[in-house]
Amino acid sequence: MTEHVDVLIVGAGLSGIGAASHLKRDCPTKSFAILESRSAVGGTWDLFRYPGIRSDSDMYTLGYSFRPWTDAKAVADGDSIRDYITNTIADEGLEQQLRLNTRVISAAWSTETALWTVTAVRTGGGEYTAAPDARPAETVTFTCSFLSVCSGYYRYDEGFSPAIAGSESFEGEIVHPQHWPAELDYTDKRVVVVGSGATAVTLVPSMAKTAAHVTMLQRSPTYIAPVPSRDHIADRLRGKLPAQLAYDIVRVKNIGYSMFTYQLSRRRPETMKAILRKSAVAKLPAGFDVDTHLAPAYEPWDQRLCAIPNGDLYRAISAGNADIVTDRIERITPTGIELASGASLDADVIVTATGLNLLVTGGMTLSVDGTPVDVSQTLTYKGMMLAGVPNFSLTIGYTNASWTLKADLVARYVCRLLKYLDRHHYQYVTPQAPTSVSAGELVPLIDLQAGYILRDVGELPKQGERSPWRLHQNYVRDFRLLRAGSITDDVRFGRSGEHPLDLPGTAVITVDGIHLRYRSTGTGSPILMVHGIGQSLDDFTEQHDLLSTTHRVVSLDLPGFGYSTRLPGRATLARLASILPAFLDAVGIAEPVPVVGNSLGGAVAMTFAVAHPERVSALVLADSAGFGPEVTVVLRLLAVKPLARVLMRPNRANSARTVQALFYDKTLATDARIDHSFALSRRRSHAATMLDIAHDLGTIRGCGPSGGGHCSGRCADSRYPRSWCGAITIMCCRSSTWRLLPKRCRKQRPMSSRRPGTCRRSSGPSSSRRWSTTFLRVESALHRPPRAPCNRRRLRRARSRAGAHRQPSTGVHPLGRCP
Repeated sequence: MTEHVDVLIVGAGLSGIGAASHLKRDCPTKSFAILESRSAVGGTWDLFRYPGIRSDSDMYTLGYSFRPWTDAKAVADGDSIRDYITNTIADEGLEQQLRLNTRVISAAWSTETALWTVTAVRTGGGEYTAAPDARPAETVTFTCSFLSVCSGYYRYDEGFSPAIAGSESFEGEIVHPQHWPAELDYTDKRVVVVGSGATAVTLVPSMAKTAAHVTMLQRSPTYIAPVPSRDHIADRLRGKLPAQLAYDIVRVKNIGYSMFTYQLSRRRPETMKAILRKSAVAKLPAGFDVDTHLAPAYEPWDQRLCAIPNGDLYRAISAGNADIVTDRIERITPTGIELASGASLDADVIVTATGLNLLVTGGMTLSVDGTPVDVSQTLTYKGMMLAGVPNFSLTIGYTNASWTLKADLVARYVCRLLKYLDRHHYQYVTPQAPTSVSAGELVPLIDLQAGYILRDVGELPKQGERSPWRLHQNYVRDFRLLRAGSITDDVRFGRSGEHPLDLPGTAVITVDGIHLRYRSTGTGSPILMVHGIGQSLDDFTEQHDLLSTTHRVVSLDLPGFGYSTRLPGRATLARLASILPAFLDAVGIAEPVPVVGNSLGGAVAMTFAVAHPERVSALVLADSAGFGPEVTVVLRLLAVKPLARVLMRPNRANSARTVQALFYDKTLATDARIDHSFALSRRRSHAATMLDIAHDLGTIRGCGPSGGGHCSGRCADSRYPRSWCGAITIMCCRSSTWRLLPKRCRKQRPMSSRRPGTCRRSSGPSSSRRWSTTFLRVESALHRPPRAPCNRRRLRRARSRAGAHRQPSTGVHPLGRCP
């Protein structure tokens, strides 16, 4: 049986429970489930049970933003953190969504259904291992719209244990902190902790309380910083302010302090070294060789700085219960460790605190529409999504600050994204890396020089050179990017069954900050094709097929229409046309080009020709500007906002009528085209741009200031450039056949002094109907003597005095004067 949820969260640790809590708070209508491969929640804080396990950052930043940390200890032990997580589950009501003992094996995305299909197996009480000889496990399947992976970045089933010569001869016990045996008794025993990271500096003072002696054996030193175990400002505020307010104040203070110390370390490393050395000298006994044991060769924060609450490690050394030895292991003997220097360490227990093994996405395999995803070769978007992978997030916390700070930002961003998808009637979002990013210098997602990172750095996804494809490791910058930044940068939105890039030659290009979807087919002299109002480049599929045999045919979704992003501010006819010069430059077209415009595309083409006559060699106008009697009524109705809201509601029947009106040959109004038009009508930016253009072109009284008369009047007005003298081909009948140079119309209305000639449809059988056209030259219109701007009221009075009567008109011709 398959279980479906809107959001599937993988991992029930600190990140996963936080993501579920944010989702339930910010998106209460979304269904979700939390999959955890272990039999208990808590993640890291349930897995690690070694003595003294604690946070390496304060709980005011490691805790959730919505749940105040009320304990007096600022640096909490593992049990307290695990209780904090389980209490959050209870208070947020997440028990019903938990699926324990469920390990995700694979996840496959289908664009056709806009769903992830997630395959998982039931696990036992221990850690899951995919051993070849393991018994087949029970398989379960989930489907979800969005997949959020909060499983960390290391393997739970094993830590890193280097092969050391002679280890099999050791008569004592060798243990790894990741799988600490509960029955281990080290009381009054000699213990050697191999390692120098956060785990080692935690183990040494904790074990030194009962062991005979503890030695921290390190190959090279680590920067160590004493920190207070309590936050005195938090203690003063506790009880005097509401808990959430006091928590927020201390949280902001600690975020600022951690950012300050990190920036100081990176910008003034010698200053930070001096501060740490001075602290060590003050707390360690006289004669301790600080420069040998506590002075690394690297700069502060090249590797993570280790925090010791109240200087407990230094206190244990001062008490004589512990010491630090900097040397290399030659081999393990039955009674201890022989060092490269010739010295030896006696030991009853050896603890190999030698690090972790990396494992991204919890070890699951990913595929998109049947194509496997190589995570190690994939770019990360905003440090949390993968390029080319739809509806997927990956939570990797900070390495220079509290993990949860970044996890909270990711969870809140996912909620923002889900709400954006719902508001705009989208079903998925896919990050798409620009060529300039993917072809540039790439670095690992975790840019840390720690040994456990360097060992498996090739397994990590990559980062680009610039935002949003680069992780800043800076909370303020990431807050601005994830909480207040744009959601639409370098991503593509879509719905099930939509394939906006499936047409051959289709791509997305960025022009002046606007993402334009375009299509380019064929070779030869170029032709630019511009679609009508509320349409997209998909209307020109047959024309691409016919013309690309002898020409390079280029079409585009105008800004805000189809799958192109919307212009900032209000869309107008002039603003749509203004993008065309830069677009032609971007696609490598510098010479004058014939422009084919259908409906609104004709008006855009004429505006483009007037503003940039040197870029246009000819115009082909098909039902240009759409100012016939039928469309004019629609324009008038759309100008009334209450009516516009009703008329613009997505409706498949309306979409069917729109598509059928486009084609004289109704067989071209296929179900696929109708579905595509319906999908476009549900795109908020598409609908908003259509309304803007309708308001720009028409009012309830008729054509607006940018309507047909004005648009055509500009061509004749001496105030506008008069240098363009290309040929205009006007197509006023619909057909499935396009010809770049069609025959002259057989039946034409007579030319009049007030209105250029138009044409009528051929009266022959439907199979022989073709585009009826008339060829006009605009030299006469562009070079007539200057005249005053058109004034409708003055013309009416003059005609009334002269006894003239207006002839009936079925519409305003694009090149006609104001009636």
